[in-house]
Amino acid sequence: MFGQRGAGIVLSSIALLGATIAAPAAQAHDHGGGHGHGRGHERVTIGCTGQANNTFTPGLTLAARTSDVRTEGTYICSDAPGHTTSATSRTAGVATDASCLSFGTVQGRETVTFADGRTSEIRYNAGNSERALGAHNVHLVGTVVKGAYQGAHAERDIQTAPGGLPTACLQEGGLTHTLAFDQLIIES
Repeated sequence: MFGQRGAGIVLSSIALLGATIAAPAAQAHDHGGGHGHGRGHERVTIGCTGQANNTFTPGLTLAARTSDVRTEGTYICSDAPGHTTSATSRTAGVATDASCLSFGTVQGRETVTFADGRTSEIRYNAGNSERALGAHNVHLVGTVVKGAYQGAHAERDIQTAPGGLPTACLQEGGLTHTLAFDQLIIES
């Protein structure tokens, strides 16, 4: 349904989840008071997969223009062998030169709230997108700027599918909603 890239993202997500579950526990726990650096600056790797609902204002049409992007979603995250936790995600960003054909340049901030109440605020300052078989594939690169894992590197892969008919791109209001499959990696 999502083409080779989509299948690759799904398979990568499954592999990531398996790899993070098998990672040594010493690498996974944040003992640094929520700052992402444990005792002796242990390496931290968090892998999350999930889904999100995206809204675009103004909606996406065939003409490229700047659009505000808002997402709300959920993740299942793993940071230690046999240890998974749920998390919620809220993202606010801007896509420049965005259309139904390309998201152009994407930047924004994501707040991840883990089940234990800790939060990580991630600033994405670089991103690119490509379109394949009706889906947008977006790759974002950023840094955790506040909360748990502060200072850690973050990468997010998003694959979107239209939440309505493709003909919405031809209407005045444009395509205002998409569904997304997400993969987030936080590493320090």
